[in-house]
Amino acid sequence: MRQGLKNAIRIFRDAAKEVPSYKDFISRHHFNPSKVKSHREFEQVPIMEKKNYLYQYPFNRFFSKDKIAPMIYASSGSSGKPTFWFRGDDQEKIGGKFHEKIFTDIFRIKKDDSTLVVICFAMGLWVAGNYTLACCRNLSRKGFNLSTITPGIEKIDIINSLRILGPHFKNIVIAGYPPFVMDIVNDARKAKIKFSKNTFVITAGDKFTEEWRRSLLDLLGINSKKNIISIYGSADTGALGHETPISIYIREEALKNPALYKQVFEQEVVEPALMQYDPYLTYFEVVNDELLITTKTSIPLIRYNIHDQGAIIPYNEMQDKLKKLGLLNKAKEHGLQFWKMPFFVKKGRTDVAVTFYAINVYPENLQTSLEDRKISKYLTGNYLAYNQNSKNQKNQKLHLKLELAEKTKANPRMLNLIVDTISSKLSELSIEYRKLYSAIGTKAQPQVKLEPYGRLAETGKIAGLLNTKGKKARMVLT
Repeated sequence: MRQGLKNAIRIFRDAAKEVPSYKDFISRHHFNPSKVKSHREFEQVPIMEKKNYLYQYPFNRFFSKDKIAPMIYASSGSSGKPTFWFRGDDQEKIGGKFHEKIFTDIFRIKKDDSTLVVICFAMGLWVAGNYTLACCRNLSRKGFNLSTITPGIEKIDIINSLRILGPHFKNIVIAGYPPFVMDIVNDARKAKIKFSKNTFVITAGDKFTEEWRRSLLDLLGINSKKNIISIYGSADTGALGHETPISIYIREEALKNPALYKQVFEQEVVEPALMQYDPYLTYFEVVNDELLITTKTSIPLIRYNIHDQGAIIPYNEMQDKLKKLGLLNKAKEHGLQFWKMPFFVKKGRTDVAVTFYAINVYPENLQTSLEDRKISKYLTGNYLAYNQNSKNQKNQKLHLKLELAEKTKANPRMLNLIVDTISSKLSELSIEYRKLYSAIGTKAQPQVKLEPYGRLAETGKIAGLLNTKGKKARMVLT
């Protein structure tokens, strides 16, 4: 952690000297960069986020010596307009190291093993698919016997890749968003495709439950939990951390052991993700339950608020927690001594109503949908949004509970109009939702339940908004 702070201060000093936008940013905050020498001063560095930094300057001012990065990706924000992100070769090499560690130290894939990676993240402009491709190509250039195909979210192409190419490789790695991977495996089974024990899954975007992991392993016919690994990252930052065998063990054990759950996840109701990270690459802080990130991407990010809620647990502290609960020896069997890195807990987001197939559904987009003239007269504008896996974790649904206006009674025609209007509006406002709808059709439509006037507010008070494990909820009461 000490070395991580040193690196963070170095990133800060370099940006303060060389990056035009950052020099202006700290000047606007009347902050003197020369005084930052220790942790106490670093904590005083102004916090940055999209709104106060990335949206305030022409993009060429984010780079040292105005040299623009060679690779550009996009993500869809709450406005529906894409936000562009930049990656250099160094970031792709770091991503390659992440994947190399997962392939060799977790999946136990040997360098000479023939391995097919099927990228099922959206391609085109979007970051996850292209970044994964760059990381895998990096491994191939290092001598790994690895072939990569990029069907994206085209299901027919994915199934054909698995059916025709899969049998010729010792290992298959499927990379995609959790609910979409579940869809693919279900479709592959219907197509009579058999998976070997050397099938592996890399996910990103959505955190998933341990029940989901078990369900997918059952479908694949595999027993090893470490065959499915989630990577934590974002369009803003690139790859930041990932699951490890010890983090999987601790999370699963915590679900059975209330004392451990409280030690690691505190009072969190919705099952958080637990991952590890390299402090030499990323420096994490927690302010007001939100993760702040300092990392050297093409656009240096210093105390950047990604609006993910979470907590940091240093390695030695986690070791002490396990020792006090008599779990140290068992933890060592799952690689505690090998994976000597700090842990972070990822809970949820503060700027997103709900995530669905790894797409962020923003509160303002839902609010705008509910304010459409065709349906607003029927509704108060209050809503509860959450996702939920059904059919033994195999299908993910977007659920919306909407409060009816006073003296308004629901009927099937009204319900259909509301569902169609919300789907249409979300497609208009979110490029990613529109792309998802084109891929999975009406499965992308929200499951809407209309609640009588006054009922939704009362439900929120009673339930505390997060009353069911497996649901991520957001309530907006106007």
